[in-house]
Amino acid sequence: MKERTPKPVGFTLSVIMFLALITLVVSFTALLGAAPHVPLLIAAALAAIVGAIHHYKWQSMLDGIGQAVTPALPALLIIMSIGILIAAWMAGGIIPTMVYYGLQIISPRFFLVTALLLCSLVSLAIGSSLSTIGTVGVALFGIGEAIGIPGPITVGAIVSGAYFGDKMSPLSDTTNLAPSVSDTNVFEHIRHMMVTTTPTYLICIVIYGILGFIFGGGSADNAQVQETLSTLAANFTINPLLLLPPLLVLVMVILRIPALPGLLGAALLGMLSAIFIQGADVSSILGGIMNGFSAETGVATVDTLLNRGGILSMMRTVALMIIALSFAGIFECTGMASAILKKVVSRVKSDKGLVIATILTAWGVLIGTGQQYVAIIMTGRLFRPLYKEHSLAPQNLSRALEDAGTVFGGIVPYSTGAGFTENMLGVSAWQYGPFTFFGWLNPLIAITIAALGKSMPKLQPTAPASNRKERKKKKR
Repeated sequence: MKERTPKPVGFTLSVIMFLALITLVVSFTALLGAAPHVPLLIAAALAAIVGAIHHYKWQSMLDGIGQAVTPALPALLIIMSIGILIAAWMAGGIIPTMVYYGLQIISPRFFLVTALLLCSLVSLAIGSSLSTIGTVGVALFGIGEAIGIPGPITVGAIVSGAYFGDKMSPLSDTTNLAPSVSDTNVFEHIRHMMVTTTPTYLICIVIYGILGFIFGGGSADNAQVQETLSTLAANFTINPLLLLPPLLVLVMVILRIPALPGLLGAALLGMLSAIFIQGADVSSILGGIMNGFSAETGVATVDTLLNRGGILSMMRTVALMIIALSFAGIFECTGMASAILKKVVSRVKSDKGLVIATILTAWGVLIGTGQQYVAIIMTGRLFRPLYKEHSLAPQNLSRALEDAGTVFGGIVPYSTGAGFTENMLGVSAWQYGPFTFFGWLNPLIAITIAALGKSMPKLQPTAPASNRKERKKKKR
């Protein structure tokens, strides 16, 4: 029997599949309060059925899944390492010490701005939004709870700062991925991003400053703060030396130690602190690394802060990432992604339209798949030839990819970033998303700047070799 040649899925059916994904995820998560894993899995199965109808073999779709998942394996290992780090830092008293001193230093009125700035600096230094949220973010969330700041607003400030640093750090994976896809260098890319990122960040400072004065203006429950302080002091040895491990993490970054060894090294410091400072036994530490740190202090709010981390706590996020990437792999290998993107590209006429289309497409792919890597790679790969046709410098493309494809990643409820944040801080993206102002404002400001025709440098014409030789002779 003659094998049928696979036929790429058409535009209309591709759009229907894309809308089906959004409908399924929103229905399950927002209306039914369920996890996004099942609707994403159903969407992946539907995409595979559509692919089979168009004569795509299962093996080819499986290969597509593999091509989507394989580049994300380092990120999956890092996510599990963060679970180990958090459990170790809890057992070692490092995060409790950060909360203890933070409660006595940070002013409630300026707490949200402080959270934004601190998460920005840490994320900028280490190049990871998830690591920042899982360490400093956990401590800040506990402080915010104690001083009476609403949880969703606190998480919004934490996520905004973490994603700012992730976007602007030369150590970040997405900050290196976007220029590599666009054929420019990372430092030129970062300089160009400052045009859209700086006004966004300044606006965020103003907004969080206003919210801080509203919710932190004398509203802090001093009794709750004192109860938290006394509970932490009663259950942990609080010592300024325990602030050294976070500082050593920054030293590791300066020394260019890779993320995975650096996180595991920091976790080892937490385990040593647990043994020699907190007096914990090795078996309980190992159990915490696997199942998460567990404490029963008798104070519910403190227990909520402390009981987290561990490898198993990360499996929800790991599973979400694999399922979402599986859908993306099938969606791309069956031609559904290119069918939609090519339709978008065909309508681009001007330089302004090209940049705006890039931002909206990256935004749409991120919303559709929940994966930053997929949004950056798919959009960048499709739009890169057009930027050359329009003689636009490649940093225009790389900036557009990050202005939407990176910063909104923590807001999409079924994204890896949102799933991780919910696991760490216990607040869903449906709750904190509206207060993550950096993620909302950055794409909008980028679109505004593009619509005004500002900050769109052209490619510099390359002089012929004969002309360059003549200029050299003249200089001599």
